[in-house]
Amino acid sequence: MLSSFWAITKNSFVEIIRQPIYGILLLAGMALIGFSPAITMFGMASEESLMVDMGLATILLLGVIMAVFSATQTISHEIETQTVGAVISKPVSRLVFVVAKFAALSLAMALSTYLLTLTLLMALRIGVPSTASWVLDYPAFLALMVPLLLAVGLGMYCNYFYHWNFCSTALTLALPFYTLAFGILLVVNAAWQFEFIPAIFVERHCWEVTLAALLVFMGVWVVSSVAVAVSTRLNVVVNAIICFIMFFVGMITQFLFGRFADESLVAWLALRLVPSLHVFWVGDQLMTEMPYIPLPYVGMAALYATGFCAAMVAFAAFLFERREVI
Repeated sequence: MLSSFWAITKNSFVEIIRQPIYGILLLAGMALIGFSPAITMFGMASEESLMVDMGLATILLLGVIMAVFSATQTISHEIETQTVGAVISKPVSRLVFVVAKFAALSLAMALSTYLLTLTLLMALRIGVPSTASWVLDYPAFLALMVPLLLAVGLGMYCNYFYHWNFCSTALTLALPFYTLAFGILLVVNAAWQFEFIPAIFVERHCWEVTLAALLVFMGVWVVSSVAVAVSTRLNVVVNAIICFIMFFVGMITQFLFGRFADESLVAWLALRLVPSLHVFWVGDQLMTEMPYIPLPYVGMAALYATGFCAAMVAFAAFLFERREVI
């Protein structure tokens, strides 16, 4: 069973990152976050806080869009084309199939969130050119641009000469390139001198930004579980409508249902059935002068996300168990 689970997860993950829409959205998100210092330099509020808020919002919205399209591609598309029959006709249970698909989708969302978060942290170190005396942080600028150019360039080279898939090749190369580049930034300051975790990372609260990005990933993870469940029965259009309605409602559950939970049974049930996605958004906290995100809060949010995802995957397996696919 484990070998079947791993094979389906690996193949589905590769299939997701090979899709052009995944690479285009990820590249667009990295470009938007990377150029955010130039965009936020005209803001009236604190430029770094505005840049962080825009970066986290980009990670969240792109993650939701990726989750919907990727879930549809890996589940509902296979059901419609009847290719799923070749898998479940073998000694592979439908539960294993659904869990493996969700695991592959989770890995793809984790990869995109990781790269977008590194891009945000690098852009945050560069800062916003708000004064005439501002000096560009060349190590951070090179760490932001060089891995991208190398990954895209080598991806094009391998695609042209070896017929490798461009998206999957570029993403596979970008992962170690950006990790290495960010590791160098942790020991090199703006003056090209050795400094373990340069002070600029502490001054701009990069640890809190990292925790906020982790919470955003949990929110995307929850939406991914809903997308997987819906994909077992419906197509991409209906899946997108349901997921986006759930996303917007989930961001304001306390406002819609929390006020009436003690008076109405419907509101009480809705408050517990609709995912409270606002739990995973702490952008307002990062806008304060001294942002602080407690680790116990992150742990409780992780438990909530894990429990909700487990329930949705079980529901997806229930729906898929009763669907005719052959």
